[in-house]
Amino acid sequence: DGNPTIPQILPDGRQFWTGQESRVNPNWANLLYFPASANSWYNSLQFVVNKRLSKGLQFQSAYTWSKLIDERGAQSSDDAGGSHQFPVDPLHREVDRGLSDYNVAHTWRFNAIYRLPEPFGLGSVLGKVLNGWWMSGILTAQTGLPFTPGVTSNRSRSKANGGGSNIDRPDLKVGRSNDNIILGGSNRYFDPLAFSVPAAGFLGTAGRNILIAPGVANLDYSLVKDTALGFLGEGGKLEFRAEFFNILNRVNFSRPNGIVYAARADVEAPLVTAGQITGTDTTSRQIQFALKVL
Repeated sequence: DGNPTIPQILPDGRQFWTGQESRVNPNWANLLYFPASANSWYNSLQFVVNKRLSKGLQFQSAYTWSKLIDERGAQSSDDAGGSHQFPVDPLHREVDRGLSDYNVAHTWRFNAIYRLPEPFGLGSVLGKVLNGWWMSGILTAQTGLPFTPGVTSNRSRSKANGGGSNIDRPDLKVGRSNDNIILGGSNRYFDPLAFSVPAAGFLGTAGRNILIAPGVANLDYSLVKDTALGFLGEGGKLEFRAEFFNILNRVNFSRPNGIVYAARADVEAPLVTAGQITGTDTTSRQIQFALKVL
């Protein structure tokens, strides 16, 4: 919001809005402002192991332990991930400092290629059938992406983005954190009762991107057979490929619905959709076959 309202500052330092505050420029209503200014901080430990090709085997293992923090990661809803593209307090962007929408704490990638031994002569019948086989795979395992709990109404009365919905956040109850809020499963992934409706006129105490969505585990596998085609020269061959994407058919859930309350009253029951997961980040098992002439 390029023309935010100016809140009152209470003796305890908290900001308070009555809903009647003047904007920075009272001659205008809310304005959309798209600045390029923001801060981010990235730290990581990266560990890679490579095995060069020998005895038909090569592989690479790469692990990253990292943390990405920023104040804002999106200019539009298409860019936004686990948090809203508008900050809850346009005058103090540090209020939205938290995990980036795209922070992944732990990531492991492993890929390998193995060419099976060829014990039979090239000209023999068994050699044509059993020689030339090789396989490859890519294993992915990573922790989940962050997401932000929110409320539907402009409970703070700040009129950020013209009082747009889903920008404000609830209060986080004492003693609750990601460790004891996450329940797992797709029907109610997190406990909405860990949050409460904030007092009208105040920003909620829950921070941006304080919850972590389900992680991702995926295995892609290929089985390949090379058959020499002498009439195409020394390197000529026919390659048959059977490729299996997500071969284990694992369900990798996407972020849940993070909106906890409508927040139109001081005390409410959580929304029935709070914590529900309705999508996945990867497809079901996909199988394809291919023939290639080299």
